[in-house]
Amino acid sequence: MPEVNGGSKERVRLSKESWLSHTLTKIGEIGVANIQVESLAKELNVTKGSFYWHFQNRDALLSETLEYWYKSATKAIGLAAQRNFDEPVDRLRYFFTLAFNRRPDVPGGPIERALHEWARMSEIAEQTTRQVDEDRVSLIADAYAELGMKEDQARQTATMALAQITGLNILSRSKGKRCQTQDAKAFLEVYLSATVK
Repeated sequence: MPEVNGGSKERVRLSKESWLSHTLTKIGEIGVANIQVESLAKELNVTKGSFYWHFQNRDALLSETLEYWYKSATKAIGLAAQRNFDEPVDRLRYFFTLAFNRRPDVPGGPIERALHEWARMSEIAEQTTRQVDEDRVSLIADAYAELGMKEDQARQTATMALAQITGLNILSRSKGKRCQTQDAKAFLEVYLSATVK
């Protein structure tokens, strides 16, 4: 049950995850440089006290938002794939289908582009974005290796697949949903057929 602040204007104090999720979405919309605690609190209809209940300052919010992105963009997806799909080709289909979703947090989507822009000026953002890329390549490469590819070929194929997903997602923002669906279908034909020996 959400907590309530005292005083004449009672407002709900949001969970830390709600703050992180909203901040991540806003980063994709306006970039890291434009993130302001007061604006976030106003959009969430809470006081700044709700913010300070969870975070020491803006830098702490941004740092924890990066960690939240890493866990939700890579770790949680990898664990779900391992738990739900015994066959490596099914895991690949799961990874690739998720990556072509029209959500803002897909590879090459607005959130990731904003975080990569921030990584040009922030060491912690650079380390986190690099770790996400490495983990994604490893998840894909592991599935290819299970299907019989040699390790170096599996890694190279995984790297090319991730690069192509990222590029197609960037290009699809200026195309319609129909074009994105066609691109995703063509991609799946190439990168799932790579699993057939």
